[in-house]
Amino acid sequence: MVDLSWRGLRSTYLTTPVLLRSIPVGIVIAAGVVATSWTHMLLSDHQDLVVHTYKAIDTTKDVLIGLDDAETGQRGYLLSGDRRYLDPYDKALTRLSDLRGTLKAHISDNAEQITRVATLNGMIDDKLGELRQAIEVHDTNGFEAARKQEISMMERATMDGIRRVIGSITESEKALLSARQSEVDRDETRIRIVAIFVGLASFLTRAAIELYLARRGMGGGGVPQRRKY
Repeated sequence: MVDLSWRGLRSTYLTTPVLLRSIPVGIVIAAGVVATSWTHMLLSDHQDLVVHTYKAIDTTKDVLIGLDDAETGQRGYLLSGDRRYLDPYDKALTRLSDLRGTLKAHISDNAEQITRVATLNGMIDDKLGELRQAIEVHDTNGFEAARKQEISMMERATMDGIRRVIGSITESEKALLSARQSEVDRDETRIRIVAIFVGLASFLTRAAIELYLARRGMGGGGVPQRRKY
């Protein structure tokens, strides 16, 4: 019959060999769990930054597409006088408003990018003002006056400036992306190293304990075995 008293349980399950086998290995495993959790947390943070950077790059592309759509719709209206061409223009304006806010949020942790985006937003305002002004001139004075207005706007080369600024923003984000991807790669390497270290440390700790117990003659129980002479 199993003795369920404290003394019986202690003599059966809390012997010196059991404790020596369990506690050190448990400490090694616990340390490994902490180290692995910390490394996984770093990996998750760096992966989030990589995704964040990709989104910033995609948003700059979408801003440029939105401007092209607005310009195309406006020119279609100026050439045809058909207000249906203003539908893509109006939709582009709405989309650009959202995209500008999204881009600002994506680069809010980078002072240099904040400056570039502020410059970009000023140039976008100028470009949208030019498009709106040409529509107003067309509605007031007709196609020929609007055409002259368009020629004047082309000479300002506002879109060329916008493309240059967007290019600078994109290149900066790509540089960040490369650095952040390198961090992810290093984190993944750390996780593999920690896993190998924990496994090796557990094995060596257990082997050292078994060797110690064998030398003390305690391999199978809690009381040292007497040597026979």
